[in-house]
Amino acid sequence: MQDHSEGSSLQNQALQTLQERLHEAEATLKREQESYKQMQSEFAARLNKVEVERQSLAEAVTLAERKHSDEKKKVDELQQQVKMHKTSLESSKQELIDYKQKATRILQSKEKLINSLKEGSGFEGLDSNTANSVELEELRHEKELQREEIQKLMGQVHQLRSELQDMEAQQVSEAESAREQLQDLQDQIAGHKASKQELEAELDRQKQEFRYMEEDLYRTKNTLQSRIKDREEEIQKLRNQLTNKTLSNSSQSELESRLHQLTETLIQKQTVLESLSTEKNSLVFQLERLEQQVKAAAGAGSNGPSINMSGVDAGEGTRLRNVPVLFNDTETNLAGMYGRVRKAASSIDQFSIRLGIFLRRYPIARVFVIIYMALLHLWVMIVLLTYTPEMHHDQPHGK
Repeated sequence: MQDHSEGSSLQNQALQTLQERLHEAEATLKREQESYKQMQSEFAARLNKVEVERQSLAEAVTLAERKHSDEKKKVDELQQQVKMHKTSLESSKQELIDYKQKATRILQSKEKLINSLKEGSGFEGLDSNTANSVELEELRHEKELQREEIQKLMGQVHQLRSELQDMEAQQVSEAESAREQLQDLQDQIAGHKASKQELEAELDRQKQEFRYMEEDLYRTKNTLQSRIKDREEEIQKLRNQLTNKTLSNSSQSELESRLHQLTETLIQKQTVLESLSTEKNSLVFQLERLEQQVKAAAGAGSNGPSINMSGVDAGEGTRLRNVPVLFNDTETNLAGMYGRVRKAASSIDQFSIRLGIFLRRYPIARVFVIIYMALLHLWVMIVLLTYTPEMHHDQPHGK
């Protein structure tokens, strides 16, 4: 009965230890969920920042298009002014030509009149000569006035022509500068549109990837919760069975197999938690790469916020240190040979579980262990086959 009670207490302690391990796994899962929520909020902040930058780029594109339209209007107005000045110059030239022709005709008629007066037959007296001389002086004076007016008009024509040339040169230079500004604005608009499209495509891809990761984590969380619930039910059933029946060899072996299965289940849960942490780290790295691409596309010189990974590393180290064992160190305080045997078994169990986890996690270590065992066996076989014990013969003393 004492052995039975000790076995029952041992099994109860082992079940309690497994239940504590399950609670630790649940706590680790909760920490992972909280870390995931924090990362989700950071990702939402990053998305808002990218959206703000996209809106600023859109405003810059709109402003550039507005400048482009204003420059185009200015160029059109300058071209209209050039056309108007050309038209006025042509009209001035035509008026000058008409005036020249008119003045030439007047001068020719006056000269003909003077010649006719000079070539007239005889003189009709002093009064007629005086009148003719007065009229001739008037015609000469009018001729001089016409010549002065023609010279003045010619000077105006030359001045208008020089002004027109200066205006044409100025219009050409302004049109060239406006054309260059227009080309620069078009290049800037094209660059802004291309960067905007790239950012929108990258943002859509990151949103889709984040949604996939969220769904995967939700499914994994549900799976882990269902497994934890199943293991709790199995532990409760096992505890009820232990309270209702006696310990026998078969029940002892069955219980040990159950304990071994529960230990393997805990190891699998820790492996799943490690894979979740790895996926979270990859998502963090993808977020940092997105931030760098957004900075490079927007041309900003400021450094963006970075994700603190110290909590993740600490959680990873804590998870690696959470190695399941069958017995706690507090269980080895029993007196007598049975306590020492339990302590030795617990130490061996801890070492074997840690060694199994190490070999499972690092395949190269398994290869080295296999090679070492093969070489060790080969060396032992060589020693056994080649070793010959020495034969010592006692020499009799005396004759």
